[in-house]
Amino acid sequence: MSNLRIIVAAVGITLTSTGCGPMEWQLSASCEETKKCRMEGRIGGKIGGGERDGLPWFERILLASTSEVPDAAQFEIDVSGSSIAFPANGSVTLLLFDGRQGATIAAKLFQWHRTGTILRLVDPDGVNAWAASASGPATELRYDLATFDVSAAPGPNTIAAASRYGGATKAASVSDFQVCTKYPSPYQCGLTP
Repeated sequence: MSNLRIIVAAVGITLTSTGCGPMEWQLSASCEETKKCRMEGRIGGKIGGGERDGLPWFERILLASTSEVPDAAQFEIDVSGSSIAFPANGSVTLLLFDGRQGATIAAKLFQWHRTGTILRLVDPDGVNAWAASASGPATELRYDLATFDVSAAPGPNTIAAASRYGGATKAASVSDFQVCTKYPSPYQCGLTP
Protein backbone atom coordinates (compact mmCIF):
# COMPACT_ATOMS: atom_id res chain seq x y z
CA MET A 1 0.00 0.00 0.00
CA SER A 2 2.85 2.41 0.75
CA ASN A 3 4.27 1.79 -2.75
CA LEU A 4 0.93 2.87 -4.22
CA ARG A 5 1.04 6.11 -2.19
CA ILE A 6 4.55 6.83 -3.45
CA ILE A 7 3.49 6.25 -7.07
CA VAL A 8 0.41 8.48 -6.67
CA ALA A 9 2.56 11.20 -5.04
CA ALA A 10 5.12 10.97 -7.85
CA VAL A 11 2.40 11.25 -10.50
CA GLY A 12 0.92 14.27 -8.69
CA ILE A 13 4.33 15.98 -8.55
CA THR A 14 4.90 15.26 -12.25
CA LEU A 15 1.53 16.75 -13.23
CA THR A 16 2.04 19.89 -11.19
CA SER A 17 5.64 20.42 -12.25
CA THR A 18 5.20 20.01 -16.01
CA GLY A 19 4.61 23.72 -16.51
CA CYS A 20 0.94 23.61 -17.35
CA GLY A 21 0.02 26.63 -19.40
CA PRO A 22 -2.68 29.09 -18.41
CA MET A 23 -6.24 28.89 -19.62
CA GLU A 24 -7.29 31.80 -21.80
CA TRP A 25 -10.70 33.38 -21.18
CA GLN A 26 -12.48 35.88 -23.41
CA LEU A 27 -15.90 37.50 -23.11
CA SER A 28 -17.78 40.00 -25.23
CA ALA A 29 -21.15 41.57 -24.38
CA SER A 30 -23.04 44.15 -26.43
CA CYS A 31 -26.51 45.60 -26.97
CA GLU A 32 -28.23 47.54 -29.73
CA GLU A 33 -30.52 50.54 -29.31
CA THR A 34 -33.40 48.10 -29.96
CA LYS A 35 -32.61 46.48 -26.57
CA LYS A 36 -31.41 43.27 -28.20
CA CYS A 37 -28.23 41.98 -26.59
CA ARG A 38 -25.59 39.34 -27.27
CA MET A 39 -22.94 37.70 -25.18
CA GLU A 40 -20.23 35.30 -26.32
CA GLY A 41 -16.95 33.99 -25.04
CA ARG A 42 -14.16 31.49 -25.31
CA ILE A 43 -12.28 29.26 -22.91
CA GLY A 44 -9.11 27.70 -24.29
CA GLY A 45 -5.40 27.54 -23.93
CA LYS A 46 -2.99 24.90 -22.84
CA ILE A 47 -4.99 22.56 -20.67
CA GLY A 48 -2.57 20.08 -19.19
CA GLY A 49 0.60 21.77 -20.41
CA GLY A 50 2.10 22.80 -23.73
CA GLU A 51 3.81 19.47 -24.28
CA ARG A 52 0.36 17.97 -24.79
CA ASP A 53 -0.74 20.31 -27.60
CA GLY A 54 -1.07 17.39 -30.02
CA LEU A 55 -3.59 15.62 -27.80
CA PRO A 56 -7.33 16.19 -28.02
CA TRP A 57 -8.82 18.62 -25.50
CA PHE A 58 -10.56 15.96 -23.40
CA GLU A 59 -7.42 13.76 -23.23
CA ARG A 60 -5.43 16.77 -22.00
CA ILE A 61 -8.11 17.33 -19.36
CA LEU A 62 -7.86 13.69 -18.26
CA LEU A 63 -4.09 14.05 -17.97
CA ALA A 64 -4.28 17.40 -16.17
CA SER A 65 -4.33 17.87 -12.44
CA THR A 66 -7.79 18.10 -10.88
CA SER A 67 -7.36 21.85 -10.39
CA GLU A 68 -7.21 22.26 -14.19
CA VAL A 69 -10.24 20.17 -15.13
CA PRO A 70 -13.14 22.48 -16.03
CA ASP A 71 -16.54 21.80 -14.48
CA ALA A 72 -19.60 23.49 -15.98
CA ALA A 73 -21.17 23.77 -12.50
CA GLN A 74 -18.34 26.14 -11.49
CA PHE A 75 -18.95 28.50 -14.44
CA GLU A 76 -21.20 31.56 -14.20
CA ILE A 77 -21.63 35.00 -15.73
CA ASP A 78 -22.07 37.92 -13.33
CA VAL A 79 -24.03 40.81 -14.84
CA SER A 80 -24.24 42.94 -11.68
CA GLY A 81 -22.58 45.98 -13.27
CA SER A 82 -25.32 46.33 -15.89
CA SER A 83 -27.95 49.07 -15.94
CA ILE A 84 -30.38 46.79 -17.78
CA ALA A 85 -32.77 44.05 -16.63
CA PHE A 86 -31.90 40.61 -17.98
CA PRO A 87 -34.49 37.95 -18.85
CA ALA A 88 -35.03 35.06 -16.43
CA ASN A 89 -33.70 32.47 -18.88
CA GLY A 90 -32.43 31.85 -22.38
CA SER A 91 -30.38 29.53 -24.54
CA VAL A 92 -26.68 29.23 -25.23
CA THR A 93 -24.86 27.38 -27.99
CA LEU A 94 -21.71 25.64 -26.82
CA LEU A 95 -19.11 24.84 -29.46
CA LEU A 96 -16.07 22.61 -29.11
CA PHE A 97 -13.56 24.17 -31.48
CA ASP A 98 -10.21 22.99 -32.88
CA GLY A 99 -8.10 26.15 -33.14
CA ARG A 100 -5.32 24.34 -35.02
CA GLN A 101 -7.69 23.33 -37.85
CA GLY A 102 -10.09 26.27 -37.53
CA ALA A 103 -13.03 23.87 -37.32
CA THR A 104 -15.98 23.27 -35.02
CA ILE A 105 -15.87 19.72 -33.67
CA ALA A 106 -19.31 19.70 -32.03
CA ALA A 107 -22.03 22.17 -31.10
CA LYS A 108 -25.08 21.85 -28.88
CA LEU A 109 -27.79 24.12 -27.54
CA PHE A 110 -28.23 24.32 -23.76
CA GLN A 111 -30.37 26.48 -21.48
CA TRP A 112 -29.30 29.08 -18.92
CA HIS A 113 -31.20 30.73 -16.10
CA ARG A 114 -30.71 33.89 -14.08
CA THR A 115 -30.67 34.00 -10.29
CA GLY A 116 -30.34 37.62 -9.16
CA THR A 117 -27.49 38.94 -11.29
CA ILE A 118 -25.88 35.56 -12.00
CA LEU A 119 -26.41 33.53 -15.20
CA ARG A 120 -25.79 29.78 -14.87
CA LEU A 121 -26.29 26.69 -17.00
CA VAL A 122 -29.50 24.82 -16.18
CA ASP A 123 -27.87 21.38 -16.67
CA PRO A 124 -24.13 21.61 -15.94
CA ASP A 125 -23.83 17.81 -15.63
CA GLY A 126 -25.32 17.44 -19.10
CA VAL A 127 -22.77 19.94 -20.42
CA ASN A 128 -19.91 18.03 -18.78
CA ALA A 129 -21.12 14.71 -20.23
CA TRP A 130 -21.56 16.21 -23.71
CA ALA A 131 -18.11 17.85 -23.65
CA ALA A 132 -16.47 14.62 -22.50
CA SER A 133 -18.08 12.56 -25.26
CA ALA A 134 -17.85 15.07 -28.12
CA SER A 135 -14.58 16.96 -27.60
CA GLY A 136 -12.34 15.00 -29.99
CA PRO A 137 -9.39 17.23 -30.98
CA ALA A 138 -11.03 20.43 -29.64
CA THR A 139 -8.67 23.00 -28.16
CA GLU A 140 -11.28 25.39 -26.82
CA LEU A 141 -14.88 25.78 -25.75
CA ARG A 142 -16.84 28.67 -27.22
CA TYR A 143 -20.19 29.87 -25.96
CA ASP A 144 -22.73 32.12 -27.64
CA LEU A 145 -25.88 33.20 -25.83
CA ALA A 146 -28.80 33.52 -28.24
CA THR A 147 -29.80 37.16 -28.80
CA PHE A 148 -32.00 38.21 -25.90
CA ASP A 149 -34.25 41.19 -25.18
CA VAL A 150 -33.63 43.32 -22.10
CA SER A 151 -35.52 46.02 -20.26
CA ALA A 152 -33.66 49.32 -20.43
CA ALA A 153 -34.57 52.94 -19.83
CA PRO A 154 -34.38 55.45 -22.70
CA GLY A 155 -30.95 57.05 -22.92
CA PRO A 156 -27.50 55.76 -22.03
CA ASN A 157 -27.22 52.18 -20.71
CA THR A 158 -24.48 49.71 -19.89
CA ILE A 159 -24.17 45.97 -20.26
CA ALA A 160 -21.44 44.59 -18.03
CA ALA A 161 -20.56 40.92 -17.72
CA ALA A 162 -17.84 38.94 -15.97
CA SER A 163 -17.24 35.26 -16.65
CA ARG A 164 -16.33 33.57 -13.39
CA TYR A 165 -15.05 30.13 -12.57
CA GLY A 166 -15.11 28.88 -9.00
CA GLY A 167 -16.01 32.41 -7.89
CA ALA A 168 -12.92 34.01 -9.51
CA THR A 169 -13.37 36.48 -12.38
CA LYS A 170 -11.60 35.23 -15.51
CA ALA A 171 -12.76 37.73 -18.17
CA ALA A 172 -14.96 40.80 -18.30
CA SER A 173 -16.69 43.00 -20.84
CA VAL A 174 -18.41 46.38 -20.53
CA SER A 175 -20.27 48.04 -23.37
CA ASP A 176 -22.33 51.23 -23.44
CA PHE A 177 -25.31 51.71 -25.70
CA GLN A 178 -28.19 54.13 -26.01
CA VAL A 179 -31.88 53.28 -26.14
CA CYS A 180 -33.69 55.69 -28.42
CA THR A 181 -37.30 56.83 -28.35
CA LYS A 182 -39.51 58.83 -30.68
CA TYR A 183 -39.75 62.62 -30.83
CA PRO A 184 -39.91 64.71 -28.59
CA SER A 185 -37.53 62.61 -26.48
CA PRO A 186 -33.96 63.82 -25.93
CA TYR A 187 -32.94 60.30 -27.06
CA GLN A 188 -34.48 60.37 -30.53
CA CYS A 189 -33.94 57.38 -32.78
CA GLY A 190 -31.69 57.99 -35.75
CA LEU A 191 -29.78 60.86 -34.15
CA THR A 192 -26.22 60.32 -33.07
CA PRO A 193 -25.00 62.22 -30.01
